[in-house]
Formats: sequence, structure tokens, C-alpha cells
Amino acid sequence: MTAGHLDEAIGKLDGLLIDMEQEAARQGLEMPSIKFDPDDPWAKERSPPPSYVGKVRCPKSGYLMTKPFESQCPMPEAFVKDNSYLRGMLKPVVKPVNQAPAQKASTSKAAKDDKATKAAPAGGVEDFAKVLFKVARVTSVECHPDSEKLYVCKLDIGGGETRQVVAGLQKHIPIDQLQGVLVVCVANLKKAKLAGTPSEAMILAAEFESGEGVAVKTLVPPEGAQPGDIVFLEGMQPAEKFTKKLSSTVWGGVGKSLKVKGGVAHFQDHAFCVPSGKISVPAPDGTTIK
Repeated sequence: MTAGHLDEAIGKLDGLLIDMEQEAARQGLEMPSIKFDPDDPWAKERSPPPSYVGKVRCPKSGYLMTKPFESQCPMPEAFVKDNSYLRGMLKPVVKPVNQAPAQKASTSKAAKDDKATKAAPAGGVEDFAKVLFKVARVTSVECHPDSEKLYVCKLDIGGGETRQVVAGLQKHIPIDQLQGVLVVCVANLKKAKLAGTPSEAMILAAEFESGEGVAVKTLVPPEGAQPGDIVFLEGMQPAEKFTKKLSSTVWGGVGKSLKVKGGVAHFQDHAFCVPSGKISVPAPDGTTIK
């Protein structure tokens, strides 16, 4: 129903009420009075309705219904008290300017993931056990053809399995310091596209301010570690099964508690370990790992 149709319907209803009031006056009858709901800003602008007309608030949306004319809230999805309904209406109209389709998709995905990470509550040890942290070897590194910040890497994650990863390390780590190196990755994230290129995992790194600006360091598995080693927490055992597609909410909660302590990667107060020892990070204490 458009605004014009709504105004027309209200006009007809007002006219009907006026006719009823006039007819009641001719017959010497008195129109019943009603109590006005303070949440109905137009209630006092209209003549009192018959006794069988009442106001009932929709328990689902809070919309003030007029019974018996409205049997239910006409658009409950419009009253969820956020702007999702309005954004849905505007989506076909509002378009980013001067942005390539692939870039739009990656920007949207990155924004959603960032929002999920910020909104997620901090996870516990039970959530950590859902994340598949693995030692991996970087077998190849290439600069992304459409980005000055991204590398396209190939990882050997053990068991003859490889993964492609798009990583924002180009400005911080030279190719010769990354290729052939053992790193720690998250291997069960949902597939994503960054700058139009599929990414199937995430290389973990610590970012901090140094005397030369921003420094980024990948996690360093201990001597004897091999691609495919599963990371577990000190004093605990690795999980036997992992979710194939980790939700962004779980990862967001776990990621909030990844820090460097004493040169070692930690989840909360628990050190990252593999069978051959602890995983170190050449970064100051308190540095966030992401």
C-alpha cells in the first residue's frame, strides 16, 4: 500500500465516523468515549469509534493495532527496531561508485567478518577446540595481480593437502622470507574471496609498532615440527574432530584472546603447542595475533 492509498483509506474511515456521529445525533444517541493511547499520535484527531472498536498492541512487534479492522500486525518485519528492513529496501538502489565487482564483494565480505569478530563474545577453551590450527609450509608466494598489499600463497598443510591463501603481508614480509617457511594457519575457515581471489585458510601473524613503523611477524613452529601438526594448548590434548566450516562467530570469539606472552603464542593463559614444543612469536608481550 502506498502513502496515497493509506491517506485515502484514512479519509474514508474518518468520513464514515463523521456520518455515524451525525446519525447518532439525529436519533438522540450519544457516541461512546474512548481512552486515547499516548503512543497513538493521531488518536485525538479522529471522532471516537463505536464501542466494538479497540486498540490492541501486537505482542510480536509492538505495533498498535485497531481491532477488528486489523487482525494482525501487517508488516511485523518492519518493526524489529533496527535498520535491516530499510537497508533491504534501499539495497537495489544504493551502489558503490567506481568500484570493480570483485573488489565490492571482497570489501563486503571483509566488513562482515570484521563485524562478526567485533560482535562475538570472547570464546572459551571449548571454542578453541573447534578451530583447526595447523602447522603449514609456504611452498609458493606470488604478488596479487590486482593488489599492492596481498600475496597469493600456496600452503602444504600435511597429508598431501594444499591450500591457497590470500594474505595481506606484501608490505611487511619479503617473498624470500616467507617462501619455504613453516607457519601456523587456521585450516577450517569458510572459503572467502579477497580481491576476487579464493582464499581457503588464514596465516596467523602478530602486528606491532616498531622503530621502523608497523612490523608483522608470522608464528614460528619449534624445531622438529612438520606440516600437518595440529596445535593444542599446553597441558591439554588436541581435539579429535573439527568443524569443517568454522563459523565467523566462533572464530571471532577465539581470535579476541590470541596474544603474545613471553615470546610464545597464547590463547588466554594457555601456550600454543605442537608435539615438538611451544610455538614462538618474535613480538613484544601483549601483541595481538590475528
